[in-house]
Amino acid sequence: MKQKKNQLKWALITLLIMALTVVAMLSQSKDLTLSDLGAAIQSANKGYLFLILACMVMYILSEGLALKHLLAASNHYQSLGNSVIYAASDIYCSAITPSATGGQPVCAYFMKRDGVPMGYITAVLTMYLVLHTFSTLTIGASGIILGGDLFVDASILSKILIVLGYISVSGLAVLFVLLLGWQKTINKAGGKIIDWLAKKKIVKRPDYWKERLSHSLEDYGQAVKILKGNVGVLVFTYLMNLLQRFCQTIISSLTYLATGGVGANVRQVYASQCFSTMGSVCTPVPGGMGIADYILYDSLRTLMDKEASLQLELLSRSFSFYLMVLISLIIVIVGYILKKTHYFTLRTTGRW
Repeated sequence: MKQKKNQLKWALITLLIMALTVVAMLSQSKDLTLSDLGAAIQSANKGYLFLILACMVMYILSEGLALKHLLAASNHYQSLGNSVIYAASDIYCSAITPSATGGQPVCAYFMKRDGVPMGYITAVLTMYLVLHTFSTLTIGASGIILGGDLFVDASILSKILIVLGYISVSGLAVLFVLLLGWQKTINKAGGKIIDWLAKKKIVKRPDYWKERLSHSLEDYGQAVKILKGNVGVLVFTYLMNLLQRFCQTIISSLTYLATGGVGANVRQVYASQCFSTMGSVCTPVPGGMGIADYILYDSLRTLMDKEASLQLELLSRSFSFYLMVLISLIIVIVGYILKKTHYFTLRTTGRW
């Protein structure tokens, strides 16, 4: 119940930030309105709009494929449908919480309901997060290579946020790699925390919880060992993460072309989105809303006038973030209903 209340709270906060972000961006122009944005979509090139839709679908599907193969490699096979639900729950909840890993507890909940042991869940999600972080660094590096000139022309605030973003992601990459080998340290630290909670009368039966922690970490260690030995799956997962990041990043360029942009500027638009993504990583704001919008708008201003920059920023973020989150939410809701019906059927027929 508490988890559901927290999710509802963050969902409401996200909606508020979303509304404030759109209002703040529109306030930068005296002429641009929501009606103008709607008209721009209606008159946009339908071929490019189809490619944008394909990127949105692949963004979710690529994570589902990565999780499916990681689970199969750890001897816990799940269908593609289940894996897509895991991915959608991760994407949606990460978008409505201040942390990029905010979706993993919900993702773990669905996996646990499907019979995957907690230790294996932790190993799979940790390994996924490590490779996701490295794919983010790769896309970030492509932004520097293709648009270093944009960074030079960016505002001081954008430069600070972008640099902090690159530092944060690099630090996380190192930390996640270290965590893969810290099983004994985590077990020892966890035992001390349990003892402290027992003294405060918060936790009863400390030995029971220590045993559960030890058992989960044992599963975790075995899963990590299996995954480390399966280089093919790790490479595949990295490539799926890279595809996911690319699909989201390229949407700005496709939106630019769909609304009449010229191919000569696609490189800079792509780099602007890279900087926007990296610069918003270090901020404790759901989905980087507001921060990502500002950096993207600030970068685009070096290519086009104010009105065109605002329009492209609002349209591309609507496709690459807001609609993506909405689609993920719909998948999670449908998946939850179907799974709840499935579990109920198993219980009533005595098969679970």
